[in-house]
Amino acid sequence: MNLSHVLVVTVKKSFWASPESDVFPHRVYARVFYGHSTNLLNSTVVFVRGLVAIALRRPRVVVLGSVERTVPWFIRARRFGLLGRARLIVVNQLNLSEAQLRFVDKDIVYQRTWIERQPPATQAKAVFTYDPADGDYESVREAVTETGDYVFTGGGTGRDFPSVIEAVRETDVPLEVVTFSPETLGWTGELPANCTVHWLMPMTEFLGRMARAKVVVVPLRDPDSDFGQMMVSQALSLGKAIVATRSPGIADYVVDGQEGLLVESGSIPAYRDAIVRLLQDDDLRHACEGHALRRAEDLTYGVFANRLVTLCQELMS
Repeated sequence: MNLSHVLVVTVKKSFWASPESDVFPHRVYARVFYGHSTNLLNSTVVFVRGLVAIALRRPRVVVLGSVERTVPWFIRARRFGLLGRARLIVVNQLNLSEAQLRFVDKDIVYQRTWIERQPPATQAKAVFTYDPADGDYESVREAVTETGDYVFTGGGTGRDFPSVIEAVRETDVPLEVVTFSPETLGWTGELPANCTVHWLMPMTEFLGRMARAKVVVVPLRDPDSDFGQMMVSQALSLGKAIVATRSPGIADYVVDGQEGLLVESGSIPAYRDAIVRLLQDDDLRHACEGHALRRAEDLTYGVFANRLVTLCQELMS
């Protein structure tokens, strides 16, 4: 079916900056005039440009990608008839009300557990797919010729770095942390000698450090957290054994004892035991690495593009 009847409104990043997204010929990209892409000016401009493109092209499906702030605005616009007959797809919108969801046809969600906890009306609108992993993994694998002896953790939102730092404090395990700022690190005082912290860095360098690690840790503060999927997806795509917090956002990506080990939120002894076990048990770690690469086959931009194309075709038919 002709995808020229689909209009995408998004920020040009991640999947929407990849060659795989070219399957959608009509895209309105948000312009970042200053600050973050979600600030009021940037969001207002892309919203207006999106409405103009809808009025001119009259698409049959509108896909809202990485334009989170404008999603309620487009929903309100559809309510007032400004989207014409276009069907509406949103991506990973977990906080829409039932009233808002009345004007959404499909909400692509990155975790099954969230869908299962929702009322029937919300479940009917939700479609699960894996969060595709950002990064050029083929180039990273070619550049990384050997693995170090350190453990790697990183990210920002909702992370529990202090528990991991405490977990390795009394060990000889080197830990590398990459995060945005002292605030996201959440650690006060002197760091242990075996812990090194790096601040914000380019994606290729971030993935390179992850690729050279023996084990990747994804620690979350909240056991009900919706965060963590992207870093887990990246680690899986690099074939890394993972230690992660047992949470809804992780459940679809890491099975305990398969791609890695799951621990309870905030349990320093559990983090320590899991890290040491994966470092010392070569057979278990190598088995987890093999499972990780097999899981990664579902985490590519190509798989995500095919899923979205199928969804658009279903709505148009």
